[in-house]
Amino acid sequence: LSNGPGDPEPCDYAINAIKVFLDKNIPIFGICLGHQLLSLASGAKTMKMAHGHHGANHP
Repeated sequence: LSNGPGDPEPCDYAINAIKVFLDKNIPIFGICLGHQLLSLASGAKTMKMAHGHHGANHP
């Protein structure tokens, strides 16, 4: 699952598809947004950071 800007919460279509893959024991690798979607499909919660974080620079 690739990265991308945006909030993973409203991506129900992707979360539901990931749940199908998980139920079939298909290996999945997520980066950035993909990792957040994988987490949501697994039952975790996500939240927005108070300050943006990009690369190695910390606010």
